Amino acid sequence: MSDEKRSFSRIDVRLKAHARIMQYIESPQRFTGDIVGETSCRDDLFRSSKLPEDLTTFLAEMDRKLDRILGLLSQDHLKTDFSIELEVMELSAAGIKFRSKEQFETDTPLEIVLVLSQVPLRMAGGKGRILDKDAETELYRFEFMDTRGSDMEAIVQFVFQQQREQIRNSKK
Repeated sequence: MSDEKRSFSRIDVRLKAHARIMQYIESPQRFTGDIVGETSCRDDLFRSSKLPEDLTTFLAEMDRKLDRILGLLSQDHLKTDFSIELEVMELSAAGIKFRSKEQFETDTPLEIVLVLSQVPLRMAGGKGRILDKDAETELYRFEFMDTRGSDMEAIVQFVFQQQREQIRNSKK
């Protein structure tokens, strides 16, 4: 991704991801989106209710715990459909650089699911192809070719959030 003309920022990361080899890039995507939704809109719902404050606090905490449990269950289910484990070293909305115990050929179509955060569980997926493998670093370059808008937005938000954090840490 260093040689091509880029329109997306990229960052160095250490993320887990799961992949599956696809027969054709046109095949339907198996990953259906971020399994655990945003909690902020539900928190607003709890606050705007006319229930006693202690009860709304209790319900909000139960909601967060259920999100964690559902997240863990969905990760177990995800590992059966996406059995190839990846370690993502660089991320942008255009693609990723990763390492894996598996060996891939150039142009191999993959569907990848990135685990952007564990708590709350945030995932994003997309389809694409292997561009090549850097002989020196042993990293594969992967290009996203078909990513839904919500997944693309989650990746872009994650990249910007990490960049802001790096800027804050460098000013200390």
